[in-house]
Amino acid sequence: MKYIVRALKYFVYLSLILVVFVFALSLFGLVGNSVDQIFKGGTESVWKILGIMAVFSAFYPALGYGRRRLMTPGAFSEIRDGIVSAMAERGYELEKEDGENLSFRLRGKVQRLLHMYEDRLVFTRCMGGFDVEGRIRDSVRVISSLEYRFKGE
Repeated sequence: MKYIVRALKYFVYLSLILVVFVFALSLFGLVGNSVDQIFKGGTESVWKILGIMAVFSAFYPALGYGRRRLMTPGAFSEIRDGIVSAMAERGYELEKEDGENLSFRLRGKVQRLLHMYEDRLVFTRCMGGFDVEGRIRDSVRVISSLEYRFKGE
């Protein structure tokens, strides 16, 4: 269900970007004011564009979200405060703590909106570290900085 919701969010997001872009072009007089003047095939082109965006939106959650491994030495009690402070420096706040599992969300409302409220990073304790689940782009950045931080200690 989460996959379908993410796909629908991306479809709406891409559609809004297209509408704003075409509206801006029309507002500045760079294209005509009717669909037939804006797109070569008229309304048939609009359906093709929406179809392409739907296909992209259907595949993006599989490619953009996932789980990565964070290798951190030490006991949870030793590294917990370091993870929480590092995440706070990156703009995340601790949302939930369940045993040795941590869940973080972005603090800023604008940042959360730009991430389409898909900003949660979940740290699940595993042998040798954590599995970090969330947007791959965000999790890779966080994992890189945390591994560098704990490597120096």
